Amino acid sequence: MSERWILVDGYSVLHAWKRFATRKARALSLGQRREMLVKLLRQYADHSGRRVTVVFDGYAAKHKPEGSEPTQGVETVFSERGKTADEAIERLVARAEYKARILVITSDTMERRTVEAMGAQSLSAEVFESEVDAALQGLAGLVRQHSRRRRIGTVRDRWER
Repeated sequence: MSERWILVDGYSVLHAWKRFATRKARALSLGQRREMLVKLLRQYADHSGRRVTVVFDGYAAKHKPEGSEPTQGVETVFSERGKTADEAIERLVARAEYKARILVITSDTMERRTVEAMGAQSLSAEVFESEVDAALQGLAGLVRQHSRRRRIGTVRDRWER
């Protein structure tokens, strides 16, 4: 795993990314959209080798426990009741030993300035969407290439028999 830790403001991303603004996505429940985001971030983390934590506001997550929710590949954190994801992200940055290795993803300009003042780096949700899309396209290409090799090998094996 890369030493870079990516902290994602979950609802900021859900509101900023085009794929979650479609009519089809808007018809889904908030919980379903959260799950879609976590799945995408898990694929990104697997492909990039980066540690990813997505932080959601606890008050907006009905029927979800406060604290952390286990998800393989991506840590999902819900802020404490009455606290925002911004506060949880700031607390995580403040407690981190190597703040310069943290990349915070949010479209909240004030939050970006706050974490940058603390020593972390930040990126808007929109720019991060492009990075995730590029990584997932690369991953899809690798999967196609691997699948093609398997098919070719199977056909070659049959031909040589």
